[in-house]
Amino acid sequence: MNIDKKQVRSDRWLKLMMRTGVPIGIVSVVCLWLGQWLASPALGSVFLVTMPIALVIGFSYNIRYVILAVRARRQAVVKSSEHE
Repeated sequence: MNIDKKQVRSDRWLKLMMRTGVPIGIVSVVCLWLGQWLASPALGSVFLVTMPIALVIGFSYNIRYVILAVRARRQAVVKSSEHE
């Protein structure tokens, strides 16, 4: 009983979260590294602002993905039971 991961990932909200969350996460990590390397408190502040945003988007993505995967699995079980 496999789910179609491509179908689950084609969800509009998952795509939106990926398109926004990945760049924000990259900016966050780059600001952390550059802020430490250049000893710049401003970049540390940018990290402290972008890090929670990236975490919330990432957790939301994971929760939405699990919800959609469970929903797809339930639909697959219902379809397989209807065919029997």
